[in-house]
Amino acid sequence: MSMRLLTAPLVAMGITLSVYTAEYAFPYWAVIEQWKDPVLFFAGLIAGVRWPDWDFLIPGLGHRSGLTHSALLPLFVYFLASPGLASGLSLGIALHLSSDIQPKAWTGGALIKFPVVGSIGKKLSPLWLFINIAGCVAIMAASLDIEPHFAQLIMLMVTSAGTFWYFSREEKRRLIPLATLAASGLLVHSFRSGHFSLSAVTQFFV
Repeated sequence: MSMRLLTAPLVAMGITLSVYTAEYAFPYWAVIEQWKDPVLFFAGLIAGVRWPDWDFLIPGLGHRSGLTHSALLPLFVYFLASPGLASGLSLGIALHLSSDIQPKAWTGGALIKFPVVGSIGKKLSPLWLFINIAGCVAIMAASLDIEPHFAQLIMLMVTSAGTFWYFSREEKRRLIPLATLAASGLLVHSFRSGHFSLSAVTQFFV
């Protein structure tokens, strides 16, 4: 497990470093600018699939930590580094969290935990995962919006291939994770298109 957790980020870091080195060395090569974000997207996907389980390696975090099982990392990368990299991280984390949303039982290691606070319980844990899957999808959608058409096309192709790989190699029970991804995607699309709003939801409670 630890080897897989270390290998994926190292590969992603190597790809990312290569992209920025090439951009610095050959600033006038249009092909580098054209392929930069799609390649960073791929690197982010590689790292994002494994990132949530880094709670095994970070001192002070228990398994299923709410800090790693969240959209915090891609959100941070989106604002401070690269939207392309953030988008790939978002996809990888969303795939991982969608798998985590169907444990054998909502007990023990399946529950979301925070430092000091501890477990948030079996009712809030699946809600936390779903909210953060939707958050990752929203970050990915926002990132794709600012990409040129060519980059969007390549990133969507990588999305399809990466999703197929993940569910064919990493996940045996696929129905609930895929349904969760679809539901979060519809939720994000409805919110972005104006058909869903927080004010519309609050009308049911006030």
